[in-house]
Amino acid sequence: MRLLFLIVFIGLNAFSQKIELGDLSGYQNSSLDTLKQEFHMYFDDHILTIDLYNFEKSITPLALEEGLLPTRKYLSNPLIWVQNNPYFPYTSGGMVYTIKNDTLKRIDHSFDHGMQYGASVFKHNGTIFKYGGYGFWSVRDFFTYYDALQNEWEVFSPIKSKVIPQGIGFPYFIKNQEHFYVFGGTIVNPNNRREQLNNNEVWAFDFIKTTWNLKGKHDQIEEASIRVPYKKKLLLIQENQITTIDTEKNTKISYNHGTITAQLKGRNYLSYAQGKFYTILANQTGAYLIIIDEKDFFGEKIEETKFYKNNSYWFKQGGLFILVMTIILLTLWFLKNKFIDRNRIKLLDNGLRYHLQYTEFDQESMAIIRLLLSEKEVSSSKILQIVEKDQYSPAHNERIKVQKINDINIKVATLLGINDDLITNFKSSQDRRIRLYKISKEHFRIKPSIKL
Repeated sequence: MRLLFLIVFIGLNAFSQKIELGDLSGYQNSSLDTLKQEFHMYFDDHILTIDLYNFEKSITPLALEEGLLPTRKYLSNPLIWVQNNPYFPYTSGGMVYTIKNDTLKRIDHSFDHGMQYGASVFKHNGTIFKYGGYGFWSVRDFFTYYDALQNEWEVFSPIKSKVIPQGIGFPYFIKNQEHFYVFGGTIVNPNNRREQLNNNEVWAFDFIKTTWNLKGKHDQIEEASIRVPYKKKLLLIQENQITTIDTEKNTKISYNHGTITAQLKGRNYLSYAQGKFYTILANQTGAYLIIIDEKDFFGEKIEETKFYKNNSYWFKQGGLFILVMTIILLTLWFLKNKFIDRNRIKLLDNGLRYHLQYTEFDQESMAIIRLLLSEKEVSSSKILQIVEKDQYSPAHNERIKVQKINDINIKVATLLGINDDLITNFKSSQDRRIRLYKISKEHFRIKPSIKL
């Protein structure tokens, strides 16, 4: 194992900076001062400062205000910088600690109410805020803020939303300028207060309008040992991968672990600033501050997906589904008709074609066929109008009509290879003196609505 760590750290020298830290006994927290280019490490009884220009280290003894217990990890709470001063607010209760004149002091007038375990702690316009948190079988659905003048916690109001999210405990969050995004975490089952359920809603709060907006719902987030603000995103160090979540662009990107991230655990410090990641790693050879360029931090990209889905997403998906199904149905309908048309007679100007066979007809016979195809039933007189000649008697014209129809039946039966007549006649049910004709239209490609 020792040899493995040696190999890893030798490899790190090629693309990172490594600063030896010494003994980490009593270590509680760290912070990065980008203005002064200093890295601060907070221990039980001292502060270690590293100058990132020349990597020089200095130690400042840290005293405890009277009444504070040396065994308590006051500095392990979230660290918020306000006006160049570090603040350590408890997430469970209202206690707030800070360092003044190299002494750790408690400055609040509150108490440990135990109502905000796992609350989101962040800074907005120079003020410390908390959102959510769990305690006593319930979760908070509101913001509180620390009033530095009164040294008291106050509820943030008024909220101008018609709807607000359910209270959330241990949520993920992203704070970008005037917007606060919250997602994941747990909610309490209102029907069973002892049961906590996974939250899958993404909510955005606008500090200017003081309104909440439901952005959508996300898939279950794999448990993350480390959560770090990264640009306008949230970076998660998970067991098998690294994930970045961008709530503004609605993207979730996963990467393979890099050399550093594969070694990070839940208590490892990690921060990002100005294109570099800062973390603390320890092994049998010692403890080190590792500074690694952003481009060397991530492993190979695995995939990029939408983080949350909302009504717009489902409308688009539904529209796409309908479009695809419509195309499929139209294609099937077209192919079906194409297949059916292959076994139907095609009308030409001077005859009929069936597959590769062709039968010629005179113009009068074609007119009769088109007339029969255009109507459900055709009277004998209409067909007679097509074939009759003025120089012939009515009886002779009738024989010509009958002969035309017989010729059509014989030729079409031969073309199709059947014995039945396609054109049949019968007496009208309304007037028995009128004879009607019809044709079996299913054998033809031409539509019944054909116009003459």
